[in-house]
Amino acid sequence: MKKIILTGFIALSLLFSTTSCDSDDDHDTIINAADLPAPAGTFITTYFPNATYQTIKKQNRADNDGSIYDVFLTNGFEIDFDANGNWVDIDGNHQPVPVELVPEKIQAYVTTNYANQSVTSIDKEPTYIEVELTSTIELIFNLQGDFIRVDK
Repeated sequence: MKKIILTGFIALSLLFSTTSCDSDDDHDTIINAADLPAPAGTFITTYFPNATYQTIKKQNRADNDGSIYDVFLTNGFEIDFDANGNWVDIDGNHQPVPVELVPEKIQAYVTTNYANQSVTSIDKEPTYIEVELTSTIELIFNLQGDFIRVDK
């Protein structure tokens, strides 16, 4: 009798453990560059003309910031795009983000207050913009580009 109960318990445990992790909502799909929205492809060729695609992932559901496409380039940059192909997050992995991609007011603040620093990551959240500098200091700005605080 103990063997039957133990076998049943093990079988149920295996069943629950395999089905509880089976959710397609958390999986990414690898796609080709041709499957990106046109604005995303244009963005890559305009601002990163010498880079090639390493990996492109499409999420089944958008992140909180709206990103759904994760593009990894061979030059080390990772760029996230929303469903329409607008960039949401640019991570240079310690390399400077092209200055023309940083809002003018934010770039002016960084230049004035953090001499010899570059923006290495910029993230557009729904209510603020976060930038990371060469020194790994993170700054928070409102959507108009006004400085709010240093992120800790």
